[in-house]
Amino acid sequence: MTITTTPLSEALPTQAAAPRAGSLWREPYVLIVAGAVLGALVGALFPAAALEFKPLADGFISLIKVTIAPLVFLVVVTGIAQVGDMKAVGRIGLKAFLYFEIVTTLCLLFSFIVVRWVQPGAGVAHATPQQAEAVARYAQTHVGSLSAYVQHMIPESFFGAFASGDVLQVLVLALLCGIGLLMLGEKALPLRSGMERLTELVFSVVHVVVMLAPIGAFGAMAFTVGKFGAATLYALALLVGTAWAMMAFFIFVVLGMICRLVGIRLMDLLRLLRPELLVVLGTSSSETAIPGMMEKLPRAGVGRAVTGLVIPSGYSFNLDGVALTLPLSTIFVAQVYGIELSTAQQLSLFVVMLFTSKGAAGVTGGAFAALAATVVAAGLPVEGLALLLGIDRFMSLARAVTNTIGNAVAAIVVAKWDGEFDRDDWGRVVQMKAAK
Repeated sequence: MTITTTPLSEALPTQAAAPRAGSLWREPYVLIVAGAVLGALVGALFPAAALEFKPLADGFISLIKVTIAPLVFLVVVTGIAQVGDMKAVGRIGLKAFLYFEIVTTLCLLFSFIVVRWVQPGAGVAHATPQQAEAVARYAQTHVGSLSAYVQHMIPESFFGAFASGDVLQVLVLALLCGIGLLMLGEKALPLRSGMERLTELVFSVVHVVVMLAPIGAFGAMAFTVGKFGAATLYALALLVGTAWAMMAFFIFVVLGMICRLVGIRLMDLLRLLRPELLVVLGTSSSETAIPGMMEKLPRAGVGRAVTGLVIPSGYSFNLDGVALTLPLSTIFVAQVYGIELSTAQQLSLFVVMLFTSKGAAGVTGGAFAALAATVVAAGLPVEGLALLLGIDRFMSLARAVTNTIGNAVAAIVVAKWDGEFDRDDWGRVVQMKAAK
């Protein structure tokens, strides 16, 4: 996967210099928050008129959905192709993949437990008898058995999956094409290069669409508050607080324990990557930390081969922040619409997330596309995504930091596992950082 992100030299001034008052309103996250706040006021003061703003949110969601299938396909294919020669890196790749899957599974399970316990979306929607009947039809037709779900994943034709917008079938095609590129070896280089350029194009389209997010957030919040009342605002605040608390627990407890198991301290790693983490906070993009990690980790004793494989592939296959927020946000949508998922249905949704959590890039907006893909694939009401527009920036900050730290820990674990970790170099670099 070719990482396309803002150069570090361009990102640093953004983080280091405080924005002027005049330029603050040009910041996308400020505009989105302003749109959401204005929409909430309109919804509270003029609830009847606020219902007419729903098309603004629907239009934005439709534009996001247009990019889902190509984005997922290209990111997954180029991410797999980045692994390169399987004979040379197969051992490291297998260990990295095993670690990725174990941690992703832990994140998903943890998030499922938290969202079922906290229930941030409960009590938001007040279903009418007609809505309750629609929910019953949804439960019968959209979330079936696990065997039916697995059978549905297999596309009948290559382009049919894209034409229908079926995310799961697109993911299956992406996995097959990524493996095929690896088998072609050097012959696949021109094709890989072309797909990487296409990936850049799709991300550019996503960035254009995201520019309309303040309008979508305004329409979404106005309609939601106008229809469901101010209780929605409490639910959204509870959702954001739950997400931040959950990711803080994961970083300092789960990743902290993993670091202790391999013989290092998490705080030493955070100190080593402090400049990169500040840039991540300033840009809300975990990919801005890649240049710094690729330079610092080998210097700190992590094998270069391990760093070169685990860090880039981790941004497709080890997005811990995305894995933590996917169940939280998806079940939130189900709770808002009063949809009670059975154990079998939640298991099916869990399998969906094992794939869609791999299809989100580390740039701002990529996780929202993964959430949209999950909601679409699970058959949940897509309108529920509108609820999350105004708060996605706050979720994105926590996701980006979690993704960055998670991938750094993954590189160290795989290096230690594969015997490519130099503890002397690690101790020397840690002492130098502590002395500053």
